[in-house]
Formats: sequence, C-alpha cells, structure tokens
Amino acid sequence: MPRLYVDSPLAVGQELILPKESAHYLLNVLRLRLGAMVTLFNGEGGEYIANLVAITKKAARLQVNDYNPIDRESKLHTSLVQAISRPEHMDHTIQKAVELGVQRIVPVITERSAPLAQARISKREQHWRKIIISACEQSGRNRLPILSDVQTLSAWLNKAQQGLCLVLSPNGKNTLPNAITNLNGSKNLTVFIGAEGGLSEAEIEQTRQAGYLDVCLGPRILRTETAAVTVLALCQGLVGDFQY
Repeated sequence: MPRLYVDSPLAVGQELILPKESAHYLLNVLRLRLGAMVTLFNGEGGEYIANLVAITKKAARLQVNDYNPIDRESKLHTSLVQAISRPEHMDHTIQKAVELGVQRIVPVITERSAPLAQARISKREQHWRKIIISACEQSGRNRLPILSDVQTLSAWLNKAQQGLCLVLSPNGKNTLPNAITNLNGSKNLTVFIGAEGGLSEAEIEQTRQAGYLDVCLGPRILRTETAAVTVLALCQGLVGDFQY
C-alpha cells in the first residue's frame, strides 16, 4: 500500500484534497484508480488508512477511514551531526540515516565541508527536508526526524551536548562497542561524522574538549556517506532495535 506524508491534521472520517505534487505521484506515477487504499501520516505519530474517492486530471480526494497508532521509532534516540559534504553524498547520508532510525540531523560547516553559499542554505535545507519525508514514506516511519539549521562547528559545540557523544576518527582511541558501554542506561546518542577528507586534528580536539569520545571503526578509511551508514547501523545492532 502506498504511504504518503500529509502536512496537515488528520482524523478518521475526514476528506482531504491532496496537494498537486502528491496527487501527481498517486495518479500519474503509481497510476492508482478510484477505491485504491493509501496510508497517510503527518509526522505526529501513527498512520491513517484512506481511500481514493474522487479523481480529476490534476487532483485527488481521499476519505480517511481508519487510524493505526503503530510506532516504528527506535528506542535508541540518535542524533547525526554531519559535516556538510558534496550534494550527492549529503543526500545519500540523510536518506540512509532516516531509514536507520536517526531522530535528529544536524548539518555542520567544518574546515573541509563542501562550499555552501549563504544564499543557498535555505534551498538546501528545503531539499533535505524533502529527502527526509521521502525516506519516512519508504521506511514506514510515522514521525519526521528533526532537521536542525545549518551551523558552524563552534556554534554546535557551544550548545549543551546530551547523552553519549562520539566522533569518528581514523586515529580514535576507542572502539565502538567499548564506547557504547558509556551509555550507562541512557538512550541518547550523538554521532559526529566529517565531510570528505574528514575532520582536521584541531576539530577533533574541539569535539574532545566538548566531551566527545573519539572512535575508530577499523583499519580502512571510509567515505563520509559510508561512515555514517556504518556507524548508525552498528549502533542499532548493538543497542538499538535491529534484530539479527
């Protein structure tokens, strides 16, 4: 059954007309017909079952028939602090992080971040939000992860850091399984990943001073988008909700 995010209140018995883009997706991409079932969610938890009850060339009307309070969020509350990388790598990282259950994404400007003009930040943030919504639609999540504003490394580290904070470094002194033991029953985890070229030694020292543990995943250097996916998957396997 197709899943669709709707940025509006939802209730059983309600009828709603879909935005043009969503209607185009259902009618012209999926080619749904009258009576087709669609799952809707609005990011507030749970999901709704609706029927397609009216179609025009450019519009679709749905009738909401049922509500399911199902929650697919991980018990591990993970924040990904991601140094801004090249657009295609950043997109990949955000998409996979959402699929892996991350609950907050913080885009950070570091020494080796891909250039991002101030005038384009708002457009990039809107683009990333669309990726987050699409990944939630695909993965079954009914709550949207928080997308924080783009900020500098110093601005982020000046904020109170909560839970266990890890930074990936090829020269890290800790292994991930050992570092995870420092959760001490907490379920709040923050993971900091550098951009292409990683974080500079000065930046890694900044994170250490802010309370981050430096972690090395192994003998090989991973690309930024590989590193993020790897560490999030490992954390879900060690203390999250992955079953294996």
